[in-house]
Amino acid sequence: MARYLHLTNCLLADNSELKEDDLFIDTVLGIIVEKPEGGFDSENIEVIDLNGNIVSPGFIDIQINGCFGLDFSTTFSGEKQRLEFVQEYNDSMEKLLKYGVTSICPTVTSSFSDVYNDVLHILGLKTRSPTKADSLGVHIEGPFISPQKKGCHPPETLTAMTDGYQSLFKRYGRDFEKYAAIVTAAPEVEGCLEVISEITKSNQVVFSIGHTMSDFETGLKAIHNGATMMTHLYNAMPAYTARNVGVVGLISATRDELPSEKIPYYGLVADGIHVHPSAIKAAYDANPNKAILVTDAMSLIGLEDGVYKRGNQSVEKKGHLLHLEGTETIAGSATYLLDCVHNLIKWTEIPIQDALATITNNPARSLKISKRKGFLNPGCDADFNVLTKTGKLKEVYKLGLKAHDFD
Repeated sequence: MARYLHLTNCLLADNSELKEDDLFIDTVLGIIVEKPEGGFDSENIEVIDLNGNIVSPGFIDIQINGCFGLDFSTTFSGEKQRLEFVQEYNDSMEKLLKYGVTSICPTVTSSFSDVYNDVLHILGLKTRSPTKADSLGVHIEGPFISPQKKGCHPPETLTAMTDGYQSLFKRYGRDFEKYAAIVTAAPEVEGCLEVISEITKSNQVVFSIGHTMSDFETGLKAIHNGATMMTHLYNAMPAYTARNVGVVGLISATRDELPSEKIPYYGLVADGIHVHPSAIKAAYDANPNKAILVTDAMSLIGLEDGVYKRGNQSVEKKGHLLHLEGTETIAGSATYLLDCVHNLIKWTEIPIQDALATITNNPARSLKISKRKGFLNPGCDADFNVLTKTGKLKEVYKLGLKAHDFD
């Protein structure tokens, strides 16, 4: 097998641009490389004609609660269950790769300490695999959130940061910072505003505003203290009105209120269920460079319709719709990331390269990993997808090796 790949006759979708260019891959190092001035040894390079198709960076999902029957927020009664969880986790990460998703932030929702103690060191182990989606670190969503905006988070798990940063150690474990990529919390929760700067001081963990009753001014304080993201915009936060814009108003703050570089990244669940298409369009139009599509997928994605147990709750799946049984409370999503991209294109009428940026470039920038993930630049991991001009997935490559071919 040749060490290098030369992708030609293709359109590179990167940085919201779609340009005809070639791409060079080192399959041994698994990275994108520059073409050397003297060229490659012809015996050591494979030229692949992509027939005018699109090459996109691999897709990144920064909020996914589980998939294919596996709930990331779980706990074990013994070593046998732990080993079974690890096996199911690895299997689910392999299956995600079939959908072009090459990296995720496995998301753990509001739980007691036993869950975090059991799963953070498994889900948060940052990987670099040629055969499955990588973990970029855990998205810890809760339990320091508003009881009024808890969504489907178990109310008995919710708490405040009454002991400051020690509250996080007590709930998540002393070493949680090694495994976390994002912490979602409500700024108005007791003690939260004061610890944001501590959470983000290492530049390794992102603080995201979510499941909150905060007003605009409290949201501004959170950003000035180090918050750089908002979790599933519109959902589990006060409604935007003309006079009380709430934290939703942060994405369109005026220059006097917030410099443009301080506007937070924001997740959008573009499944047609969580948020009305008109609201998706309004948010995207307000600040496209900070928009990140997320699935907020639950363990039921990929499973048949029906009623499933999740802890003490029952969740009903009907197609892409997940509700707590017998209620109107949304319990996550069952829509794949590329389907959300197609929805965004349909609702906003943007070109495909702009839509793809919301699941590649923007999430990579938000996590400060753009030098190694989410772009088609030399030095980045060679995780990329080949799509038709209409956005149909044709091939998936991981670290420069073809993982899936759908022709």
